[in-house]
Amino acid sequence: MTNYLKTVILIFLLQGMTALYAQDTEIPLSPVLDLVTVDPVTGHSSLEWTPGGSPDVAGYVIYLYRNAEGYAIDTIYQSDQRTYTYTGSNAAYYSESYVIAAIDSSDNVSPLSNFLNTVFLRGHLDTCRHRIMLTWNKYQPKDSPVSEYRIYSSSNGAEYSPAGSVSSTDTIYSIDEFASYSHYCFYIEALLSDGTSSTSNSFCISTNLPVPPSWINADYASYTAEGFVELSFTVDPASEYKRYRIERSKDSLNKLLTIYETHEQAHNITYTDREPPAGINYYRLAALNNCDEPVVYSNYASTINLNVNVDDNTVYLSWNRYYNWEGGIVSHSLLRDNSGKFEEIAVLSGADTSYTDNIRDFIYETSQKNICYRIIASEGSNQYSANASSKSEIRCTEQPVKIFVANAFTPDNNMLNDIFLPVLSFTPSVYRLIIKNRAGISLFETNDHLEGWDGSYRGKALPQDVYIWFIRAETPGGKTISRSGTLTIIFN
Repeated sequence: MTNYLKTVILIFLLQGMTALYAQDTEIPLSPVLDLVTVDPVTGHSSLEWTPGGSPDVAGYVIYLYRNAEGYAIDTIYQSDQRTYTYTGSNAAYYSESYVIAAIDSSDNVSPLSNFLNTVFLRGHLDTCRHRIMLTWNKYQPKDSPVSEYRIYSSSNGAEYSPAGSVSSTDTIYSIDEFASYSHYCFYIEALLSDGTSSTSNSFCISTNLPVPPSWINADYASYTAEGFVELSFTVDPASEYKRYRIERSKDSLNKLLTIYETHEQAHNITYTDREPPAGINYYRLAALNNCDEPVVYSNYASTINLNVNVDDNTVYLSWNRYYNWEGGIVSHSLLRDNSGKFEEIAVLSGADTSYTDNIRDFIYETSQKNICYRIIASEGSNQYSANASSKSEIRCTEQPVKIFVANAFTPDNNMLNDIFLPVLSFTPSVYRLIIKNRAGISLFETNDHLEGWDGSYRGKALPQDVYIWFIRAETPGGKTISRSGTLTIIFN
């Protein structure tokens, strides 16, 4: 072979090698990382992707993505591979980010794909508020946005079940209802608009907390005869709490002030409020956690405020309805003090809040200085405690001091207006009635306010004429009243 021929062949080979070298440096297109998810049980991360479209793809390189750089963890030499599970993942301890790249038959590697991070769930037991707080990072896919986050829970090894959901913008969830001394596990599922989803790691926690009361019943708020308010509350017997406080508010359900605290475990808590403000007072009991923060409240208990007003011979009574009894109000009993002893004078419905009492119906039944009343409200059926009652304050009004005297009467034995008898609006402790004629002769005298004059003197009827009467009476309060006037005997 001549040197010339050798030179031609060499040039040809060099040109072919140059062309081949140019083809080997063509970089494949980047794939699209569609999904990254975590197995809540194993903590392994799984990836799914879509090829970039290059014809020469021999496999894929899997990277952890940190500080905008990829760190290769595995290479897959299968061109049709679309998924990968990373068993060495630390997604159970923090959020991991991944990217992938395509590799061709000449080991040319594409640019890195978009990155995707795992959803990392963490949480803590808020012992002060008796709740489990869960938080997680957002899942941020490239093309299919998150529509919502769904929370799953498992108690004491049972199967997971949905516990709630939040919007795509929320990354916090509170578990307020759970059993004490139990073991709970949770995971998050990010639901995507294309129907796929990405799950988080599992987070587990033990709830070794005292059992709070599931209910507290305000039994009653009731006035004593001394003007104190007796309070009673029944607490769920299953409760293990030992810290409670009683709160009070005047005339509204706002601005409640603490008036009593106890640090003893009890299922019936009583207290006497010895300085209740005037008006309607509202009370409730709060169960406190170890941080002295309320976890469970009772219903409200309220005092009954009785108002008493007198107009002429009528006493007008009104009161507020007892507030928020679990069993409702079935009746009101109205009591009046007759000669030092309260006696029931009426039974009213639970809806009634007023009553009128005529003084003339009972003025001679009492020797008290004041007319005094109280209301007793009775509760209906209550599932938490025995049916209760609540007493109002004792409200009194001074008996009106009035003496009604007729100016004429007709003692003709026809059973109509035959007796002259002054009417008093009170029962006198001392009484004296004297009748005289115009000559000053005493015709009739009595110390009994219920005894009247029949118009006679020494057994004989007196003639039609004008006579003079004198009354001296002392009220139950010690006030002396003296009156005098004239009356006429008339015969028809």
